[in-house]
Amino acid sequence: MGAGAPQGKCSARTKPYGLICDALRAHRGTARARPLTADDAPGAGGCGVAEDSPSAVQTEPPRYDRPELIRFFRRLGAIPRGCRGRRAAEAAEDAVTRMAAERALGPAEAYAALLAFCCGDGPDARCGDAPRCAECPVSGYCDYPERRLTIKDLPATERPRERLLQSGEESLSDVELLAITIRTGSQEATALELAGRLLSRFGSFRRLATATAGELTQVRGIGPAKASQIKAALAIARRYASERMSPGTAITGSEQLFRYMREKLYGLKKEHFYTLLLDTKHRIIREEQVAVGSLNESVVHPREAFSSAVRDSAAKVIFVHNHPSGNPEPSPEDRRLTARLCQAGSLVGIQVLDHMIVGHETYFSFAEHGLLEQPGGQPS
Repeated sequence: MGAGAPQGKCSARTKPYGLICDALRAHRGTARARPLTADDAPGAGGCGVAEDSPSAVQTEPPRYDRPELIRFFRRLGAIPRGCRGRRAAEAAEDAVTRMAAERALGPAEAYAALLAFCCGDGPDARCGDAPRCAECPVSGYCDYPERRLTIKDLPATERPRERLLQSGEESLSDVELLAITIRTGSQEATALELAGRLLSRFGSFRRLATATAGELTQVRGIGPAKASQIKAALAIARRYASERMSPGTAITGSEQLFRYMREKLYGLKKEHFYTLLLDTKHRIIREEQVAVGSLNESVVHPREAFSSAVRDSAAKVIFVHNHPSGNPEPSPEDRRLTARLCQAGSLVGIQVLDHMIVGHETYFSFAEHGLLEQPGGQPS
């Protein structure tokens, strides 16, 4: 019997066991009518079943706790879902005994036919890890076709979690990664199908990250628990991606700065204004958030923008802010602010290397467009 302490008897539910037994034995005889191969050798597939005739019997005592056997009767609807461990094995033994008794067979003979049908890759196997329901002779008596498949019903080589552990996250699609985060499906869809619905609705992880929990729960099958799991996972990813550059990191160009700041600013509903303090070799001393504005404006005074730079003896600064609309084109106010910042930098002896506006997919650099007035009135 299977492991686990007895928890009371759990009888198999009533099924037409005699008819099921007839169908399995007839199927086994049909399978043996074709030419034999090496795979048909006795014990092939690890089932320990003699394969020389349709009425072959098990060479070892029946083990009713075998997962393959219990899985078959669960799919058949003969073992209740809440029946586990020893109770499930007892219910499987009860079902096999009834099956044999209704056809005047020994339990070992019924057991052998069953095990060949649901174990291994032999010619009789139909009810394995990935059931071949279209070829099943007892599908008319089975509850399984009425139930949607779960990820556990997939072969181990196709399950996202197992594939991640074996081959790494690079081998998984966006849908499969999201399915692992969701963990479980709903009554009508697998976790993979729910992940597909989410990405179809929102289009990308970035848009998914900015969606509210209420927007997520509008997707059929996503409740508050799954929405919170998704929000938590994407928040971790965002915090990881937006970790501050370490002091001493050199700014090598606008693309590098954009990739870093976009993760920090993407999806924010208000404008955020940052100052990056640099030394003479363009290495970061530190970064500071100077102001948070409204939906379309960040109210920044040059005094606030330069106070930390003066205190920390920065040689140069870069200013960065976002446009929540996603369009990085500078407004007239942005242009006036940039001119004032350059003038203030000239007065305190700190060079403004750039003012970058970050959008969703691209950026605007005042330095790249030659719009920074440096000391002496010369553009950068």
